[in-house]
Amino acid sequence: MNPISTVYAPNVHLFAFHVWDILASSSNPLANSPQQALPPTSNPPANSPQTALPPTSNPAIDPEHLWYKCNEILQEKLRVPAEFNDRNLYKNQTNQPKGRRVNLIVKAEVNNRESLPFDKEIQHHNQQISLAGFAQMLRIGDSYALGLNIRVPEKTNGTKTPDVDLSIFQDLNPDNCLLRDSVNSYFGQTLLLTAWLSPEQKQKAEEDSQYLQSLAQKCLKNFISGQDLPEFYREGELFGSPILEYGNPSYPNAGDHILIWFFSSATTGEIWDSRYSDFLDLFLYRNKTIQAYQESRAYYYQIRQEYEKITEDINETFRYLQRDTAPQRQLKGTGLKPEELEYLERKTIEMPPRAVNYARLLMDLEFRQNTIAINAKNYQDKLNQISFDLKARNNYNDSDCDLSFLELFSKETSPQFQEQIKADLGYFTHGSGLLDQATEAIRAIVAIEEAYRNAKLEVTIQAVGFGLGVAGVVAGSSPYLIKQDPPNQIVALPLPFLKVGINSFAFVLLISIGAGVVVWLLVMLGAKFKNL
Repeated sequence: MNPISTVYAPNVHLFAFHVWDILASSSNPLANSPQQALPPTSNPPANSPQTALPPTSNPAIDPEHLWYKCNEILQEKLRVPAEFNDRNLYKNQTNQPKGRRVNLIVKAEVNNRESLPFDKEIQHHNQQISLAGFAQMLRIGDSYALGLNIRVPEKTNGTKTPDVDLSIFQDLNPDNCLLRDSVNSYFGQTLLLTAWLSPEQKQKAEEDSQYLQSLAQKCLKNFISGQDLPEFYREGELFGSPILEYGNPSYPNAGDHILIWFFSSATTGEIWDSRYSDFLDLFLYRNKTIQAYQESRAYYYQIRQEYEKITEDINETFRYLQRDTAPQRQLKGTGLKPEELEYLERKTIEMPPRAVNYARLLMDLEFRQNTIAINAKNYQDKLNQISFDLKARNNYNDSDCDLSFLELFSKETSPQFQEQIKADLGYFTHGSGLLDQATEAIRAIVAIEEAYRNAKLEVTIQAVGFGLGVAGVVAGSSPYLIKQDPPNQIVALPLPFLKVGINSFAFVLLISIGAGVVVWLLVMLGAKFKNL
């Protein structure tokens, strides 16, 4: 075999994370360089999915999904006689050990180990190869964490294992069973591929700056079959050895998050073995941060659509009132037509629930911002702990203790996520004020119109009352105006050129009605003069 196309002791580590306490995990049971914070109107690249669903849209979550999926990988894909069951795993939440970080393995059932071991023999390119691995299940805070390792051991029965062809990675990931779409864990996952560099490969890397990236690309092509490869993101060093990262955290839907780490010194392997459990925590905080940001983008699009609808609805409401400009509105009152008043009254009923829903969406977006801040702090605290422990040993140099590759996420990526959400909140918070102001304006218009109509009704009632009162007075004064003896006599109307007689009772009735109408007209004319 070509020594340039082989690796020594390749490992695949799957770190997958799933929710076990949905109430604690959510407010509702919804490029080649780090992306700069986008303004609220900016969109991600066209090839980046934009439809991450908020937790309220997700299907029902099965807390036991992760160990069932692990059993499927072990038994159906890797075909090893190992599985999580009721004997070796604390499945029942009520029986699980107490604490924030708990190993769920029943040690007595796995020879007092921290994990479930397995091994098998395979035939690869006419070469007998031993595979080994382990599966570890933990509960960390509100999440389940799975650490699954599949590897070609460095030694077998005390003898160093031979280098293997890069195509071995196909056997470590049969049917892409370790990829995100297959595992489908709630908080996502991180895949770490490691291998030792041979002296020839180290020499080649010194001569060609692109060699390691080319080697990593070959590993990736063998590891993933029949699917697009995740985008190369960056490279650096960790614990003194080169590491390459694939998958942009700003666009997690664009592909898996995969790290390829080439061990070039014994120190790297030593530190990695001693800090393995810390990486479970680190990757959990990282994936929860990205999950929160992904959900925030879904809320962003939902809020933006609602904001546009609110703006259009408010504009449409006032355009509706101003559509008829020919007739001038009266100086007092709004002069609304009955259908216009009914339309506005309906709006005053529709807008408050809409404002509450909009405010709830903003709260959900702010919750994601807080989630990112909390997990970014946890991530950095864990890095500080690792750094302190390594430096305290006094047997590692500065390069071995350098965590800048990992710190980029907490010092640059996470703050960018928070700034993006802060910008979104600053922009869309005006929507709540806009709804409140529009509601108050519409209520004021309705109140003015109703007061105006009530005033007109009061004037009409007063005019009718005065008219009836005057008519009664006139009718009551009829005995003093018309001689009543004999009763019901014929009274001659005082009309020139016309002699007409009328019954005295009818004459009094006519006089009282006429007086009432005159008074009614005078009152209405007075009200009109005052523009009521």
